[in-house]
Amino acid sequence: MKKYLYILTLCVLALSSCKKEEVGGTAVQSLANEWYVQVTQINATTGAIIDDSDDSYYTLSTYNTADNSPTVMWMDDSQSYYGLKTKVNVDLANKAFSVTNADELYFGVKVTITNGKVVTDGAVGPASKAVTDAISYDAQFSDTPGVIFRFKGYGRTRFTEDDH
Repeated sequence: MKKYLYILTLCVLALSSCKKEEVGGTAVQSLANEWYVQVTQINATTGAIIDDSDDSYYTLSTYNTADNSPTVMWMDDSQSYYGLKTKVNVDLANKAFSVTNADELYFGVKVTITNGKVVTDGAVGPASKAVTDAISYDAQFSDTPGVIFRFKGYGRTRFTEDDH
């Protein structure tokens, strides 16, 4: 009987000493997401639309850096459109991001991102109509001077009918 009480006491002590760890988010979690974006090409000099005929959606991921910096995040389209993988500067308070003449890692060109913005609950999924965040930004690449690529889209809703 003493043996069972001893085992029961050990089990109670072992269970009571277990602590549930709270899993925290990343420093840029308010901007991090998987996105579906559409693109319009704009003439950088005149502001005229060069091409807005592409109604396809392209994937984009935004996520924290390895050092979990609150002032920098990755943008990565996994080469779904032009090929964009770069770090951008982040303004968390305004949910804004930008970078000037940064290294683009897929093709070794330079990229400038301007007007980057995430709007909380600023979009809806096209099929599900679920409210989600919106993203928009302009990109200029050194190998296509004079062209602004304007991206606008929505955060992944997790409804399969919204996935592109």
